[in-house]
Order: sequence, then structure tokens, then C-alpha cells
Amino acid sequence: MATTGKVVLFLVDGMRPDAMMQAEAPFLHGLVERGASTLECKTVVPSSTLPCHTSLFLGVEPTRHGIVTNTWSPPVRPIPGLIETLQQGGKKSVFCYNWEPLRDLARPEALHAAFFLNNFEVPEGAGDVALAHLVAPWLGSATSEWDFAFVYLGFTDTAGHQSGWMSEPYLRAIGVADRCIAHICAHLPSDCHILVTADHGGHDKTHGTDRHDDVTTPLVISGPSVPAGHTITRPARITDIAPTITALFDIPVPAAWIGAPVTFSDL
Repeated sequence: MATTGKVVLFLVDGMRPDAMMQAEAPFLHGLVERGASTLECKTVVPSSTLPCHTSLFLGVEPTRHGIVTNTWSPPVRPIPGLIETLQQGGKKSVFCYNWEPLRDLARPEALHAAFFLNNFEVPEGAGDVALAHLVAPWLGSATSEWDFAFVYLGFTDTAGHQSGWMSEPYLRAIGVADRCIAHICAHLPSDCHILVTADHGGHDKTHGTDRHDDVTTPLVISGPSVPAGHTITRPARITDIAPTITALFDIPVPAAWIGAPVTFSDL
């Protein structure tokens, strides 16, 4: 499954898979049609933003990395993260995000570039839009050096907490995220692989539990080496995402990670 192209991981905070399919999100729906996907990817418990992201980037459960709230503390026993693993494999990574605690997901000197705007709570998703318009030209520039980009869009979670998961404002927020992803992808090279997921779902105006609505997320993979219109049939978890990214770059998975790459045999 190795590729010589670039890889971008888009994460829409709090986006339930049923909401993604119900929202006015034509670009995301097109990615599902053009790639491989599952609407039953599972995240970790507690299903909160920083624990889930830490499991994604460190490839282990919260019982191993120790992050169970939205406050960061380094693992007592260090774990090789996705960004450091890519760096050791000769790849350059960039972070684009608008929720500040995510900065700890990459160790010092591991990132090649970073774009941060503290605006995930700006009404109507205007902060997500500003971030997308900031990073798209840089990612699309022929002079920008990068191999992997992580793009985080935070307003969907804000809308869920303010108005409720599956509410009209929440679904509109997914539509805004869809337009942001489409805008960025319009600047990307044609050989780029795109992954879209969420850290967690939600119910009522909250999340963090082990109930289905909280722990179920979408996972969409699209790119030149991905067969179109396929469903990922094997159980997928958030801890499989980092191994999938390293597999796209033909970089070995660290022994500490518990996940496995999503491969075409899983389609």
C-alpha cells in the first residue's frame, strides 16, 4: 500500500458518521464514493478530545498513554508517536489546527511546519474557514516542503455542545467543515491520499462515555491507490489510523502501537 505522494489527515472534531451522511456535505460524500470507508470506526474511552487524539497519534489506549482528560501530561513510559515515526522515516510533517492543546501531540523539533489559530469557537465555523484559507495556499505551493499534513477543524464539536448533536446548527457546522476540506483539497496535488475521521461522536450536548453515539466515528480513505466505492469490512479503530498512514509511506509500525494498517484486503 506504499505511496510516494503526500498524505493529509483531516479530523473534524465531534463528527458522528450518521451526521456526516445526513449533513449537506457533498465533498465528503464524494470522498466516500471515490474511496474506501466505514461508518463504524471506534474511538477510545473516555471519548473526549485529547484522550482520543493522543490514542490516534501514539497508537495506544488511554490506559497506556495516561491521558484521560483534556489536560496533557507526558506518558511515564515514552511511546513513539506518529510524527516522530514519520520524521525517522525521512518524512516532513505539518500541523494545522485551531485547538491549542493539540500542540503536545508532536514532540519538540519533530514538525517541519505548524499553523495555529485559536478560533475553534468562533460562531458559524468562521474559525475553521479562516484556518482552511490560511493553510491551503501553503500546502498547495510548489515550494512548500511536506509529506504529511494533519488538519484539525474544531467548530463541529463546539456546535454540538452549544446546540446538541444532530441539531440543525451542528449539521450546518459539518457543512462548513466539508467546504473547508474541499477548499484545501483543491490546492493539493493529484497523487495525494486523503483520510477523514473524527476523534469522537456525541449525544445530547455532551460526549465522553462508552455509548455508541459517543464512540462511533467515520473513517474515509481516498487516493490514487484506493479502490473506489468500497466499504472497510473489518473492525476499524482510531488506533489503526497511524499505522495506516505509516503504511502509505512504507514505514514500519512501532512495536508499541496496538493497531494495524487498513489495507485493501480489508475492503
